[in-house]
Amino acid sequence: MKPTIEANDAGRITINKQQISYDISINLEGEVNKRMQDFPNNLSSSQELTLEEANSLYDPHANEIIIGSGDKAPLRLSYEATDFFEEKKCKIKLLPTPEAIIYWNRYEGHAIGLFHLIK
Repeated sequence: MKPTIEANDAGRITINKQQISYDISINLEGEVNKRMQDFPNNLSSSQELTLEEANSLYDPHANEIIIGSGDKAPLRLSYEATDFFEEKKCKIKLLPTPEAIIYWNRYEGHAIGLFHLIK
């Protein structure tokens, strides 16, 4: 059961009539969480999904991770995070956030979501 993302504009998305202006993740149960990017070994900025963050997001029941990369300062995956998802046979769909929202809302399988919102 995933939430429908209702809107995206100017660094905000709306989920269940709640406007959110920070990066979020959505797990397989449909829980919306603030993106956790402050890992002890994370020397990069919020612009990169690291192996450590990929490991914390991953669920073995997920078929795909849908990532909204933002627009002006796009999120990218580290090589290690990409390899991690590929090893777990979890497809990666990396799209600009507005396109990722459309994809998320239409997706029928078991997916994890990560939406990067840069102001």
